[in-house]
Amino acid sequence: MLLRRATAADAPRIGQLFYDTITQVNCADYTAAQVAAWRGGWQNLPGWEAKIGSQHFLVAEDDATRPLSGFASLAADGYLDFLFVNTRHQRRGIAGQLLLALLDHATHLGLASLYTDASVTARPFFNHYGFTVEREQQMVVRGVELPNYRMVRSVPLSPASSSK
Repeated sequence: MLLRRATAADAPRIGQLFYDTITQVNCADYTAAQVAAWRGGWQNLPGWEAKIGSQHFLVAEDDATRPLSGFASLAADGYLDFLFVNTRHQRRGIAGQLLLALLDHATHLGLASLYTDASVTARPFFNHYGFTVEREQQMVVRGVELPNYRMVRSVPLSPASSSK
């Protein structure tokens, strides 16, 4: 598997992976109305391209002609905005590899901590990687409330110390 910086050309595959994961994985923890609201905008290519251009945005892939295995992004202030893994590649360590790459990048940026708004589905993953819940929150997306958790984690002092 290859981890690399995302480009604007990846936007359609990123959007599709986002849609698929929400509708096939997160649906176990959210209602149909919440899933419909959350997945909305998945085809907004200018929105994805803007995120790719403004954040440290990584994709994981086995082959450029196949669906992405996963993607993740980190804003300059330490906000972990996205971390999604293809439904067919769940529980294979891809999310962990993406997170560790973002932690290494955060170390190089000199960030003291990362924070994210973790879904109900993703909360156990983030707990496993040392994030703690700062607060439970209700995000409103397209007029629908979606529960999630503001989670934080300190950044290791050196890239070599970033493994959990």
